[in-house]
Amino acid sequence: MGIDNKKLIDYAKVIVRVGVNVQKNQPVVISAIVESIPLVRCVVNECYKAGASKVHVRFDDGEITKMHYINQSARDLTIMPAYEVDYLAKPVIAEGACRISIRGSSPDLLKGVDSQKVQAYQKARSIKLKPLTDWIMSAKCQWTIACWPSVDWARIVFPKLSPEKAVEKLWDAILLTVRVDGKTDPIKAWDNHNNETEKRAQVLNDYNFDYIHCENSLGTNIDIKLIKDHIWLSGREKDVHNQWKAQFTANLPTEEVWTMPDKYGLNGTVYSSKPLSVHGNIVDKFWFKFKNGKVVDFDAKVGKDTLANVLKTDVGSNRTGEIALVPVSSPVNQTKVMFYSTLFDENAACHIALGASYPNNIKNGTAKTRSELAKLGSNDSLIHVDFMFGTDDLDIVGGYNDKKKQPVVISKKGKLMF
Repeated sequence: MGIDNKKLIDYAKVIVRVGVNVQKNQPVVISAIVESIPLVRCVVNECYKAGASKVHVRFDDGEITKMHYINQSARDLTIMPAYEVDYLAKPVIAEGACRISIRGSSPDLLKGVDSQKVQAYQKARSIKLKPLTDWIMSAKCQWTIACWPSVDWARIVFPKLSPEKAVEKLWDAILLTVRVDGKTDPIKAWDNHNNETEKRAQVLNDYNFDYIHCENSLGTNIDIKLIKDHIWLSGREKDVHNQWKAQFTANLPTEEVWTMPDKYGLNGTVYSSKPLSVHGNIVDKFWFKFKNGKVVDFDAKVGKDTLANVLKTDVGSNRTGEIALVPVSSPVNQTKVMFYSTLFDENAACHIALGASYPNNIKNGTAKTRSELAKLGSNDSLIHVDFMFGTDDLDIVGGYNDKKKQPVVISKKGKLMF
């Protein structure tokens, strides 16, 4: 792949200065796919330019990961030694490090692998890393996720192109969505964008709806009760714990505004509008029926077994922790590319997340324990899996329990009305 060095450096700057916003004397932890070495080198350099005290880098290889699944027993896969947990969690929790993840492995990396092995490993890993996950989801550190166009990912997104052309086309799409064009200042572009999405979130906070109702031609017809004292957030967040108290942007790209549903408050049916890559497999053409917040029925034309494993992870995995709104005007949606990556596809369409909620989506939530949040109607789980249901004809209405208050149209035919 011919790499434009200016764009590569600009992307690294976005990751470091907009994504995690590295502060002077702050340590940084980077997890990345091995194919992304050119980008990682630039990111490390930008971290030190920003004043990082130390940058830890760890690479993962998809093919080796698959070998582990195939050759290890389910028992061996579920053993996660203490040194592995410490390596991932200690710098963030004990040392205040910010965390960068650079992904891009094949969406169907684990196709054909024993699904029970995958489920066992994912669950065991999630249990061991729950303190780190809760730390991150409570915005107690800066963190961000970005992507690199691996060949295996690109061949799925653009199956009719040669590997080289597919990678180039995917690279161009990624750069477009993260506002890197090699000409304008991407940091300024992101600042302007984050300002706009903050305004959008504030409009919804001012409305303070009790619920929203969603319908489209796929068959989605669902009422979503919002938790009391909920807060709509946008891409720019703020670390609430460590000494830097820095703003950060957790997803690159990000186009959404999101909040917390009441875990007992979803009723109706919702149909997926895009495929979902989860546990190294693709799930597609699926739907869920919710009753009092719980999935009581579901189906999928592709990957039903994988979806079933997700739903039975734990007691909270068949309830929801997030509802997010994304306009059809989103640059990600406008690419017309099916990325088969939640990071991108969730920023092209409205979505719901099965599993854990983000504590900062409720007033004073980051100061509460998960048990305290649960009593308020917040969901907890080992998973947080976003699935997309937004379409170009999605209508959304926000309403109130007080019948004297008039409902408000939030979205008409996919366009957000604010």
